[in-house]
Amino acid sequence: MAAPGSRAHREYARWRARQIAYGRWEPWAAPAPVREHVRALRQAGASYEAIAQAAGVATMTVHRLLHGEPAKGRPIPGRIRAAHAKQLLAVTGATVQEAAARRDAAGTRRRLRALIAMGHPAASLARASGIPPCVVWGIVRGTTATVSQDVHAEVSALYERTWQLRAPERSAAERRAADAARRRAAMQGWPAPMGLDDEKIDDPAYRPRAQWRPATGAGVVPPIRESDPRDGGYRRGVGGHVIEQGCCSRN
Repeated sequence: MAAPGSRAHREYARWRARQIAYGRWEPWAAPAPVREHVRALRQAGASYEAIAQAAGVATMTVHRLLHGEPAKGRPIPGRIRAAHAKQLLAVTGATVQEAAARRDAAGTRRRLRALIAMGHPAASLARASGIPPCVVWGIVRGTTATVSQDVHAEVSALYERTWQLRAPERSAAERRAADAARRRAAMQGWPAPMGLDDEKIDDPAYRPRAQWRPATGAGVVPPIRESDPRDGGYRRGVGGHVIEQGCCSRN
């Protein structure tokens, strides 16, 4: 929910007023069909967490729908938000399996931010890992909550290869990009790789104590190969991996 008084809140209030005026305001839905759908998913073996993740709702929303909140003396709800009902009814066994195959983006995000703290621009990390730039930015900014196992593995491999290496600064453009990356990390307090605990880096609850500090590293990352005619114009990253272009679905 947007903060009261914010632009988003005012726009929502205007939209809500129009829906009410036109007789289309239906914020709540009957919970019975949603409850039966969730029960069927549970009987098929889906966990509360997997159903919630597939639907994009809180785990407690799913649990409360079936059991209420006995500890607080609250029975099963007699209504459910229409948006939540729509999201839960859209969940299938396939989407639950897909959600279960994903993992929290925390470790992937920390690795990318740590490399940015070393001066590697996000665009360079995208080229080197073979992950579309829009996917990398979603992870770095924190708007992407989960990632596929493939994306996690690609970022982890890139991190292992380059955690101790600085970004190249052979030209004025490269120096500006590296400076901008370090400034961003400094403003956000993102620690460099040496400030992270490798044993906890994938733990969503881990909170690094270190903040950003200048890091000299042990060398400079090798240059990324430019487009190769044999790749149909695609670029190749570190290790020669072909990089997909114009695709934002690999996250």
